[in-house]
Amino acid sequence: MNDTEWLLIAEFARRCRLPVSTLRYYDRVQLLTPAAVDPVTGYRRYHLGQLPAAVTIARLRAVGTTPEAIACILRGGQAAASALADERRRLTDEITERTRSLAHLDELSGLTSFKPGVPQYVNLPPMRVPALGFHADFAALTATIIRGIATLRAQLRSHQLLPPDTEWGALLPLDLDEYVTGHVFARTSTDTPTDGLTTIALPHGPAFEITHHGSDDHLAHTYDRALTAVHLSALRPAGAVIEDYLAPPRQDSPPRVRICVQVGVADDSGSVDDGDIV
Repeated sequence: MNDTEWLLIAEFARRCRLPVSTLRYYDRVQLLTPAAVDPVTGYRRYHLGQLPAAVTIARLRAVGTTPEAIACILRGGQAAASALADERRRLTDEITERTRSLAHLDELSGLTSFKPGVPQYVNLPPMRVPALGFHADFAALTATIIRGIATLRAQLRSHQLLPPDTEWGALLPLDLDEYVTGHVFARTSTDTPTDGLTTIALPHGPAFEITHHGSDDHLAHTYDRALTAVHLSALRPAGAVIEDYLAPPRQDSPPRVRICVQVGVADDSGSVDDGDIV
């Protein structure tokens, strides 16, 4: 083999435009080991054929890919294709989250606005709906609800029980914690059979209802309006909260969420008599 194809670590680092310390790190995590190590001097030698791998590793590290994923990608084959697809999804999720963060800053700067709804006192009718339970970290609540609805949609479709007018929602606890337990559900027509599906009874009875227009980043403001209305009515929130995710009236319209907060009458001790609320 031609000696000109072998390079000491400093020359190899120069060729692939990386610090020597980075190459030593790649060796330490077993991403790119020297092609040969002199047993006497300990000098590391790389082969020119390793340059493409060094460049690929550097590019993947630059976008935050873990050493484990990089090792899988370097091995090639279907596993590499799957690992690259996973990385793409990761970056897409990060972009989505960064975009949401920018929207938060724009809101605080007064550059964007949302349209809060007007709370209305309603009497929710009894209803039993197909549902799917979930457990989620608070930080992943929105993503968990989205995945849960997709799974429930697939279940309804597999049972041939997915009418075109299906509406989707979530049943959530009134008080959120770092770990949230709830249900996603489907509002289907009253004559839709539910054999073979898990169903739950939605809360019924007195409630305050409000429709949120805009991204879910502003949901807290709409919840505040609803709970303020409950407080001013001399009632107290009770039971669970329903979020219905309504289809926008037009394609360019902002998302809409109908929020229903159950209410009950508080006695002098501050406890709530929720009557028929479930």
